[in-house]
Amino acid sequence: MFDLRQDDDVFNRLTLTLLVLCLLPFASEARLKPGVQDVPSPATVFETAQRGGLSLNEAIERVRNRGDVERVLSAETKVRNGQETHYIKYMTKDGTVRTATFPGRRR
Repeated sequence: MFDLRQDDDVFNRLTLTLLVLCLLPFASEARLKPGVQDVPSPATVFETAQRGGLSLNEAIERVRNRGDVERVLSAETKVRNGQETHYIKYMTKDGTVRTATFPGRRR
């Protein structure tokens, strides 16, 4: 009368579909989290402004906290017109070399 294999197959497909639909919101949220780390909080921006800029170590940590950084290759500070600028060279996980710049303190 009924083919039990066919009923099990339908049940398994339905169960899998429901499981995927239940987990989908969590997957979307996880993808957004690395982007959130790239944007400093207002408190961090305010604290940095109060101190007069980032130190070289703070700039390196900001680069490391990005989601796509494989390794930091170099970091240096240059001073022009009394303003420090930090240059952080890093390699992304896909092998691209990029340079991030951050304003430093005034001298």
